[in-house]
Amino acid sequence: MLSLILVLIMGGNAQAQRSGHATNTNIYEQEKEPESTQSFSAKVRVVREISEEVEVFFEGDKQKGAYTLPHSLQSFGTLLKVLEKSKKDGSPVTVVADSEKRIKSVVAQAKPEGYQIPKDPNESWDFEKAVEMMKGK
Repeated sequence: MLSLILVLIMGGNAQAQRSGHATNTNIYEQEKEPESTQSFSAKVRVVREISEEVEVFFEGDKQKGAYTLPHSLQSFGTLLKVLEKSKKDGSPVTVVADSEKRIKSVVAQAKPEGYQIPKDPNESWDFEKAVEMMKGK
């Protein structure tokens, strides 16, 4: 009798494997997939507060949709200031977000200050801006 039960159990498992339905032995502990992150640089277009988080929209075709900045982040205030500064002055930021578009970090990119000397020797210089820059120092 016992051998009949074993044959039925083994035969059922073999039939399941043949039909493409393998038995899942990992029922209680499911392995976590590594969290994927994306990094990009863009200018901030909109920053708006919604109950538990802040929604951020960026300029550009690649960063479509709302990214969220959760209040639970330890550096929430600092990240929010960087995002709002980018919105105000148009400077780009580098953002790291997870696969669910939750912002993990924000770094302001250095905006060139003052007058930039033209790289092309045939381009004319703007002496008024150069003088303003020298007065500001």
